[in-house]
Amino acid sequence: DLDNIADGDQQWVEVIKKFYMPFKKVLELAEETIGKIDIPDEVSDEICELCGKNMVYKMGRYGKFLACPGFPECRNTKPIVENTGVSCPKCDGELIARKTKKGRKFYGCSNYPNCDFTTWDEPTKEICPKCKSYLAKKLNGKQIMYKCMNPNCDYENKIEKKV
Repeated sequence: DLDNIADGDQQWVEVIKKFYMPFKKVLELAEETIGKIDIPDEVSDEICELCGKNMVYKMGRYGKFLACPGFPECRNTKPIVENTGVSCPKCDGELIARKTKKGRKFYGCSNYPNCDFTTWDEPTKEICPKCKSYLAKKLNGKQIMYKCMNPNCDYENKIEKKV
């Protein structure tokens, strides 16, 4: 029928009506039989600073986040932050994992926008033997490379990756 619509042999309104009318009856019957299903929110260990309740995980258009269950009286929300435990090489902040709009993971300073440090390479807690800064783990083909996060240091250590 869709090919006939594309060829101009049939009207799309009639084809959709022929499909939708029986489907609508089945859908209404299913809604009556099943009823409304409430999915309970997953409770977190995080406490709301405004009202003292345990915050819950919610799903939004940008992914999961923490929200206060006391909505609409309390409208407190927080992003879910993945800490790395590595300090920023530019300032006294901590590097946290973030995602781009397309979902690619990168690491940035928790003091953003005051500090603009970002890197694609995963920070590690290993210390650079040259400058005492942290090393970043970078996958380079079949090799794992550890390089210094300090832009003024040229330390690199290549390790063969086992397949």
